[in-house]
Amino acid sequence: MPSIEKAILDPFAPMSLGDALMVAVCGIMVVFLVLAVLALMIMVISKVVGAIEGKVHTAAPTAKAAPVAAPKKEEDDEEIIAVITAAVAAEMGTTPDTTRLTSIMRY
Repeated sequence: MPSIEKAILDPFAPMSLGDALMVAVCGIMVVFLVLAVLALMIMVISKVVGAIEGKVHTAAPTAKAAPVAAPKKEEDDEEIIAVITAAVAAEMGTTPDTTRLTSIMRY
């Protein structure tokens, strides 16, 4: 481990290879220790919030929502195709009426 006397007297003095490796290893250990602590804190907080939300949801009466009518699929598809065609035409530097899309795959 580098001596503190050397660091205080001359902070720009070169370190030996062993001292440099020790500083690097200590730095990496500190980073991973803090990451582990953060991960544990996130897990604990998620458990606490989940427990609180679970109690709230079981205590409160739930009302069923009215079913929402689904929008027409064809109108949505036509609008999406128009937007995609315009974006492709703009990227190619042409007009949308000269661009023809042959297929669109959904993921």
